[in-house]
Amino acid sequence: MKKIYELIKDGMCVESHDKCREGLKALIESAEAIIEEDYADSLMIVCTTYTSLGGIEFCEEVQSFDLDPIEEDSDSIEDDINESMDGDFDSAMTSAGLGTDEDYGG
Repeated sequence: MKKIYELIKDGMCVESHDKCREGLKALIESAEAIIEEDYADSLMIVCTTYTSLGGIEFCEEVQSFDLDPIEEDSDSIEDDINESMDGDFDSAMTSAGLGTDEDYGG
C-alpha cells in the first residue's frame, strides 16, 4: 500500500506527493498559489491510500480551502435591511391577529 497526498481542484487531481511533511507543505503552497492566481470552484488536499494494484483503498480529506471571494467594500448586513418593513407596535399586534389599529390607539 502507498499513501499519497493529492491536491484536488474542481474534482481533478492537479498535483500529488508522497505522504510526508514536505509533501503536504508543497501542496499547501500550490493551493495558496491557485487561490491567489487562478479560479477554482473547489480546492482540497486529500490523503489517498492505494493498493499494490493501483486501486484506491481509502481516501480522506486533509484540508479544504475557503474560496468565497471577500468583497473589500461590501456593506454590512445592517445596511441591507429594508427599512420599509419596519412597523410599529400597533401594526404588529394587528398583523398578529390581536385586534385592529383602533383597539391599540391607532
